[in-house]
Amino acid sequence: MTDCDLCGKAIPAVIPVRVFRSRLKFAYPEGIWKGLCETCLDSAQKTYLSINKDELSCRRNKCVLCGKKGRVYPVEVQIPDFSKGVVIKKVNVCTKCLDSINETYIRFKREQIMGSACEHGHGYVHEH
Repeated sequence: MTDCDLCGKAIPAVIPVRVFRSRLKFAYPEGIWKGLCETCLDSAQKTYLSINKDELSCRRNKCVLCGKKGRVYPVEVQIPDFSKGVVIKKVNVCTKCLDSINETYIRFKREQIMGSACEHGHGYVHEH
């Protein structure tokens, strides 16, 4: 079991997203991996699609994924709570991390489509 880096939900496998931490850029120039659950990935993708690239965010805070201070955008996450079921909270994510989430989202959905096509005998067969 591993935890989602946005909501903290424990799941068997997370979706890896590459982020670049400024403090670790010399040790990890290719970035580090953070894990997101599918719900948080979908929510972050929704935020990515809703932001206007030309308009600057008025929110200034620290990104929860990379730790960079600056302009961030609110991503709605569903945090599991034993007494209330689910608590909706907004966390701050920077533009660079949202770009990386978008790339991961596209790759993840493409793999889901290809995987279901192979399972049902449609499409082409790729090596596993």
